[in-house]
Amino acid sequence: MLVLDQLNRGDRPLRILAWGLVAGFLLLLGGLWRVQVIAGDRYRQRQENQSYRTVRLPAMRGRIVDRNGMAFAENQPRYRLDVYLDELLPQFAAKERQLRLELLAARGVVPAPTPTLWSRITSRFSRQPKRVVITATEREWLKRQARFTVLSNVIAQVNQRLGVEVVKTEQDLYTHWSRQRALPFPILNKLTPAQVAILTEQGWSIPGVELELVPVRHYPHGTLGAHIIGAVRPHDSSSEDDQAFDYRLRDYRGLVGLESAYDRQLRGLPGAKSILINSSGYRHRQGEIVLAEPVMGHSLVTTLDLGLQRVVEKSLAQVGNDERGAVVVLDTRNGDLLAVASAPAYEPNDWIDGISHDEYARLLDPKMKYLFNRATYGSYNPGSTFKIVTALACFEHGILTTENVHDRMRTLGYYRIGRNHTIDDTASAGEYDFNRAFIKSSNAYFIDHALRLGIEPLLDYARRLHLGEKPGLRLHEEATGQIPAVEDVPAGGIRGKTANLSIGQELTLTPVQLALVVGAVANGGSLFWPRLIDRIEPSDPLSEAPVEQFQSGQIRSQLNIRREHLEILRAAMRDDVASEEGTGKAARVKDFAVCGKTGTAEIKAGRRLIDKITWFASFAPYESPRYAVVVMIESGSSGGGTCAPVARRIYEYIRDRERGAGNLGQN
Repeated sequence: MLVLDQLNRGDRPLRILAWGLVAGFLLLLGGLWRVQVIAGDRYRQRQENQSYRTVRLPAMRGRIVDRNGMAFAENQPRYRLDVYLDELLPQFAAKERQLRLELLAARGVVPAPTPTLWSRITSRFSRQPKRVVITATEREWLKRQARFTVLSNVIAQVNQRLGVEVVKTEQDLYTHWSRQRALPFPILNKLTPAQVAILTEQGWSIPGVELELVPVRHYPHGTLGAHIIGAVRPHDSSSEDDQAFDYRLRDYRGLVGLESAYDRQLRGLPGAKSILINSSGYRHRQGEIVLAEPVMGHSLVTTLDLGLQRVVEKSLAQVGNDERGAVVVLDTRNGDLLAVASAPAYEPNDWIDGISHDEYARLLDPKMKYLFNRATYGSYNPGSTFKIVTALACFEHGILTTENVHDRMRTLGYYRIGRNHTIDDTASAGEYDFNRAFIKSSNAYFIDHALRLGIEPLLDYARRLHLGEKPGLRLHEEATGQIPAVEDVPAGGIRGKTANLSIGQELTLTPVQLALVVGAVANGGSLFWPRLIDRIEPSDPLSEAPVEQFQSGQIRSQLNIRREHLEILRAAMRDDVASEEGTGKAARVKDFAVCGKTGTAEIKAGRRLIDKITWFASFAPYESPRYAVVVMIESGSSGGGTCAPVARRIYEYIRDRERGAGNLGQN
């Protein structure tokens, strides 16, 4: 050939070119060998590494504490057991091959031995038997079953090692695998100290399983203050704030109470991390980078007193017979709520990991209503405690004066409205002036004076006390109560409506609303906005974030009642407890002058009595009022017999504590 001839003749330039081509070809072969053989695994891994994904890291919730810094709600470290699915990939693949062979064997196909190079070459020229086809649906089923079988074996080892019974369904795994494959799969949310000790002492050899320390919400006092403090629920779904993230780790959202009303402040700011995932959607641990640390939520400092709250709930529990009721303790000087209790209560810690259907059904019992906050959301007929409002309205409009409060009125043990309607009197027939009518709770006396007053002034005064409006606690569970409208009353029914209204049978209010009214009577006429939160402050003491302070003693309105008239009412409330004739004498406390008014509202279906709502509305001490205590018990016997003893136990604690440590209402 021409080129070879030239090379043989010693053509120097052509020979140099030829050797250059040979050298380049050898260099090319060497580079190809280095890429495909020496660095093949590394480049193959790079090829699999497709992209990064961002993960939302939840922040710890802020604490909820009482006025002295004692925690109602805080965070507690908890060990969680996770499975990293990427570490089980070889087992997934091996199990899938096994299941495929079993499927083929079930169809009568014997797997052929591994083909040699010669058999592969000759197979191109020989007739091959018909292949058994495994459909795409069957392949997907094999993959799912392989993953679930391997995971079930791992969980079985965990159960055996720790003595637990963790159960995960195939759907649980598939949901996680299809949506959050790059994140660990949780199999045990709460490990006991003994289980953690087993893992650390014996070592850990189950592939893919790791311990992780996570903070969770914790209520150290269980049911104490549950209705007002609230509870949280697991939150996994995305929101508008999470659109920048590919994945989110579980956090918690407020369900009820303060946890819900101040959820945004308590929740804090989420952090973020970036994880590197491969083409199969699994993570690479070496590719995890924390982009931003989460910021813990703010803390709520409440006006509540944890010690008083405990005594209030203990006193309420002593009613017995599956008590259903509420207690509110208010600082009459500024409107601060010192204790708010509702019974029966629920266990907020049970909601941390999600509550079972059976337990949730129990909590929704139509009679017990465990989740219902009776103190702030329960609207009830106030019964004779409304005679406080009737008396105020009568003083305001001159029906009662300092001159006529001692005038006696003879009652018959009932009051007749028209020809056919009578209202029974809780007091026996006899002669009553204002004081005796108040402490004996004479319906006839107050009905007579209310009829002279008229329904419109009475309703107007009730509205001036902001009954029928939300008190302003900033809670979602806050009722307005119900005040009737005059225009809705038939002309022929005005007198009956007025009579029933004057003794607390034609309207509803909440225990908190009644506590505010009693507080205004106690402090000289100032109706305060109730205060439940003292301040919202950063959880980090070194933070420069501002403290949000809620001002105390915000006056909503004034009673504008003459001092001497108010003193007549206050003295009557004192005598209701101090006098042997008083219906509230069971609330009497030695060396601590309690002033109160009992009440019993009957709930009827037609003429049939189906339940009673019993009350005791009070303040103390008489000389310098500082506390208002309102007790409401459903299905009680009477206000004096059921509710007054509860108030007595609370006031005894307040008296003893004041003697030892000063006023409860001081921070």
